Amino acid sequence: MGEYDLSYYDREAGQLALEIERKMVILNIDWRDPTRLRELARKILGEKLSTPNSVEQGSKAWAELVGLVNLMNVLMAESAAKDVEVHGNEAWKALARALWLERGDAGKNIGD
Repeated sequence: MGEYDLSYYDREAGQLALEIERKMVILNIDWRDPTRLRELARKILGEKLSTPNSVEQGSKAWAELVGLVNLMNVLMAESAAKDVEVHGNEAWKALARALWLERGDAGKNIGD
């Protein structure tokens, strides 16, 4: 990736956002419900990536959603370090907001 290849971030964000949206549909999570998203964010923030079968979710879709959220966080941190704004779809934005509100500190990686 070249230093000025900003399309990389758009491409990655688009792919991640679509997969996050798909996992939320599979898990029957409505990203338009802020209360449900805050509950989801608490669960994700409490999840340890080394134990994806924990909590009630215990499914492949749940483990994948947690992993995708981690990738979303990494991509946002990398792009911010390069002063590049990254935008995802409606599901991405709603989940990112819920995570930020629950965490109170957007500077750490999920699972830390």
